[in-house]
Amino acid sequence: MDTDALYNTFTNPKVITSMLVLGIVLGIVLSLLVRSWSGQWYMPVAFVVVCLATAFAYGYWLDRQDFRDD
Repeated sequence: MDTDALYNTFTNPKVITSMLVLGIVLGIVLSLLVRSWSGQWYMPVAFVVVCLATAFAYGYWLDRQDFRDD
């Protein structure tokens, strides 16, 4: 496994910034879900679905990036 390429990818400013933005957005989504669907059985299910969809979409986006030119 090429650990230098992984290090270069995950220390890229674009990746760090996008991870911070995703964390903030997921926190806001969780706050909205707790506020609007408090006490409902589907609130945690909805948040898990949102997190999984975000993780898959972010993984797909990250796979499509080419940080060697930066």
